[in-house]
Amino acid sequence: MSRGFPTAVATALAQQNVAIVTFAKLEFPSGTVYLHNSLGSYTWGGQEWLGVGDLGSISQVEEGLDVSPYAITLTLSGLDATISGAALTEDYYLHNVTVYLGVLDTDDVLIDTPTQIWAGFMDQMNMTVGADGGDAIQLVAESELSRFNKSLNLMYTNTAQQERSTGDLFFNFLHRIEGAKINWGSRKPGSAGLGAPKIDTDDYKNIDLTST
Repeated sequence: MSRGFPTAVATALAQQNVAIVTFAKLEFPSGTVYLHNSLGSYTWGGQEWLGVGDLGSISQVEEGLDVSPYAITLTLSGLDATISGAALTEDYYLHNVTVYLGVLDTDDVLIDTPTQIWAGFMDQMNMTVGADGGDAIQLVAESELSRFNKSLNLMYTNTAQQERSTGDLFFNFLHRIEGAKINWGSRKPGSAGLGAPKIDTDDYKNIDLTST
């Protein structure tokens, strides 16, 4: 893996036996969720990351020499129906997902700060209704390269812009110029101001173009 791990982490990864923890940061609109696939909790980066143990999994993170987008799948099982139902009501689409790799020492303490190994956005969320074992949610996340293939369905109106960025007046006067005739590169006839100068063609009638 051609990635800049801290020296202590790179040394640990070179050993025959190494304990690895995968961390996932999910930026939902209602709040960011910090999880890892081990037990207990770890604190780093100013956040507490909660372990989901065997109830959670992250598919293998792939990368290649080309620029093809790679997706990952995050699974969380054993959920109460109330929790899984609330998750599906989230406006998750296109919100950020970041995955980090951490290495533990023999005392299950993190060796240096975990390293980011993947970044992308939430694309699809599916739920499987369980019987006695609880519900399971699968979240498919696409890599950042996939954004180029996604339609954002944006509206270029002041109302839509306020929803994206409150107080931004970039489109505030858009409706006033809709359908308006704009004299680009010259001044409007009969008005003063800058523009292309008026040329009197009578000044050029007596020019001998054959002379040198």
